[in-house]
Amino acid sequence: MPALLICYGLALLYAVVRYGVFAPQNLEHLPAFILNKGISMAAAFCFVLALREQHKRERGRSHGVEPATWFQAGLFGVWAHVPLSLALLRPAYFREFHVGERLSFNGEAIFLFGALAVGSIYLLSRPGCSPRGRWWGSLATLLLVAAHVSCMGLARGMNINRSHAWLPPMWLLSLVGLALGIAYLLRTRPGSPAPTAPTEVRSAHRR
Repeated sequence: MPALLICYGLALLYAVVRYGVFAPQNLEHLPAFILNKGISMAAAFCFVLALREQHKRERGRSHGVEPATWFQAGLFGVWAHVPLSLALLRPAYFREFHVGERLSFNGEAIFLFGALAVGSIYLLSRPGCSPRGRWWGSLATLLLVAAHVSCMGLARGMNINRSHAWLPPMWLLSLVGLALGIAYLLRTRPGSPAPTAPTEVRSAHRR
């Protein structure tokens, strides 16, 4: 549990520092706009840490937080991020996503990939999936989240300046983390199941 709190705490602190230290007027939007950014980045890193922990455990090198616990922590962040984002979905908050009162092409792509990622995460959270199916589902989820974050970065740009505390954007940090997660996932790909003998062969052995 302390590791989960540290992950969320650092992400929230980063969001507050980046958006509030040199632009204190932004702290008026702390409860939703700023904290939503921290929550979303923490959720992405929780999924990455789940894959990292799984990779380490398969090599017998870790007895820390369970991968499933990291995944559940990421799930919490997703369920919090979605309603907060929908509540803020207006040009006053995200003018880069809009053309007039409507979403731009890129703005719609952001929410398309985000919605597909949420659906994929929901499917991963359901029991009964084979290891191979879960691996492919995890890869699809990471790619969808990466597409969601990339479109957001394309819309918002880098914005490394004084009003943002000269810190790199959170979408960029999330994208780097997701790339690491994909790398961990590719190194833990389950092998193909061993082929079973045909029915006729098994029957012959019994005789």
